Amino acid sequence: MLYEHEKIIAGFTTKPTRLDHYLSDNLKNKSRSMVQAHIKAGKVTVNGKKSKSSYIVKGEDEILWMESFRKHDEIVPLAVQLNIFYETADIIVINKPAGMPMHPGLGNYGNTLLNALQHYYEEKGEPENLVKDCLVQRIDKNTTGIVAIPKHKEAYEALDAQFSTKSTLREYQAIVWGNPVNDEGTLRNYMGRNPQNLMSIEVSDDKSFGKEAVTHYKVLKRLGDITLVSCRLETGRTHQIRLHMKHLGHPLVGDERYFMKGVEKRQDILKVMTRHALHAKTLGFVEPFTGKELVFDSELPQDFSDVLSLCK
Repeated sequence: MLYEHEKIIAGFTTKPTRLDHYLSDNLKNKSRSMVQAHIKAGKVTVNGKKSKSSYIVKGEDEILWMESFRKHDEIVPLAVQLNIFYETADIIVINKPAGMPMHPGLGNYGNTLLNALQHYYEEKGEPENLVKDCLVQRIDKNTTGIVAIPKHKEAYEALDAQFSTKSTLREYQAIVWGNPVNDEGTLRNYMGRNPQNLMSIEVSDDKSFGKEAVTHYKVLKRLGDITLVSCRLETGRTHQIRLHMKHLGHPLVGDERYFMKGVEKRQDILKVMTRHALHAKTLGFVEPFTGKELVFDSELPQDFSDVLSLCK
């Protein structure tokens, strides 16, 4: 049986809750009976293992929900306002908000950046601009910031080549728990999936474990319980910055998936930062066909500013 990419649900709960109750409360359009049947069929795992409906969810649990693969070729237009930084006949550069996935996937086929772009292009009378497999970069649903999207095949190939050869400038800012020892440094190791739990991405110094991951970080502000850091990507692995900051001992504020036991958390900060605190601030590349060097820089989102103000 083929499965669509598994939906990861952080098992965060403030009181003891049965697994079937937790899922039916947190998954849209899923009744208690549907959830129980799904669990019984072995399509729900807790920390990589099949579980029972009566299992009591704990704060550190990682719950995976799997659904049968369904192919969705049509991108349904979504009428939302896009924050467009730059646009030509070849590319469009957008500042993506939090809570918006890049593309349709399990449980979310309509509220994505590609859906919004489809509506935007149709309004312009240019629906053909949303070419198939047009993404040359991807940022997480709850990561904000700048992304560049090509508008035709030739532009895709030109941009994709730059990302593949690591010639683009990609700088993020993140708020992490605690204070890193060094003001700056480079994290260079390997990231891959745990053979015992393929949904778990991990860091290793063993080059046979996965693909090389390189992140250059620099402390920008030390604010007691938290630190604002800049991260420049040399490679682009899934969840690279989130994993590397955890590996450094300073996980991102608001990141329940890659949080570490023993790290102090301030609840007043978490009331403001309700997602992982990561923003794709700067993106630089050579414009296809003109050779012009482009660099786009964005302001920090409001939740970042609010947290930094809270910790002055």
